[in-house]
Amino acid sequence: MDNFKKPKVQVTEEDKQKSYYKYYERELAQIDPEKAGKIFGPPMNPVGQLAFVDRAKILEPGFDDEIGYTSVPDGTGYISDCTFIPGGTPEMIDWYFAWRGLDPLRFTIINPMENIAALSMQSVISRDPDRTIQEKYWDTTQEIKRMGVMGPFGPPKIDYLSLKCPSSVGFDMSKIGPDQETKTLVCGRNFADGNPPSAAPDYFVCHQVKETDGGVIVRTRIWYGWTVMYGNNFKSLPDGFIMQPMVAQELMIQNATEWANVAAILPQLYAEEKDNL
Repeated sequence: MDNFKKPKVQVTEEDKQKSYYKYYERELAQIDPEKAGKIFGPPMNPVGQLAFVDRAKILEPGFDDEIGYTSVPDGTGYISDCTFIPGGTPEMIDWYFAWRGLDPLRFTIINPMENIAALSMQSVISRDPDRTIQEKYWDTTQEIKRMGVMGPFGPPKIDYLSLKCPSSVGFDMSKIGPDQETKTLVCGRNFADGNPPSAAPDYFVCHQVKETDGGVIVRTRIWYGWTVMYGNNFKSLPDGFIMQPMVAQELMIQNATEWANVAAILPQLYAEEKDNL
């Protein structure tokens, strides 16, 4: 991707005094070469990929699917990614999603070549000391800004990620927790700024966390063109439209780039900042 040739997101003099500014100065972590071959290679066979209406299957013991991207028969996109975080814990993942929404630099350090901010629109919830770490991001929306096609001096690309309690978007909470295979599940509705055709269709994302030797595995799945509205499944891509695989591929590259850097810095970042919500 040659990210090292791109100019970084601009930061302020105040940002340079923050304890986590040092992560802004680091080089981006590299995507695992084996996974990169699947990301930059051809799309997966669309037949048999996990349908959005069947998403609860991910909580079944031993469920797994292929890493990659594709367009599925209904015209929407599907992405399945997997990241190993050495030394990571489920609590770190929950903490990260609450923590990153409270200052722009906290999202920038995850990909200084692209990320401008992921600001919570309900920051009082994330700072509430009486809430659990998951309740600090459930039912909050983060305004996510990334560099647009014109770079640091042009208008940013803006999305909104509405993070939800899994039970409100079709998952059984009895299958999530310390005694279950899935330790935590971060999920939400993503919708773009603007209106069609200029705005991309809504999509649904979930980050499933399982423990493994030496850390955790974060399994990301994105259904591009599907979401949940008022508790119901909703296909946001109009019938008759077909999303080209390269659209899903672009989103997978973005996801894999960010999670590679999360994996590289999260345990140290958490140790240093866990009390600074």
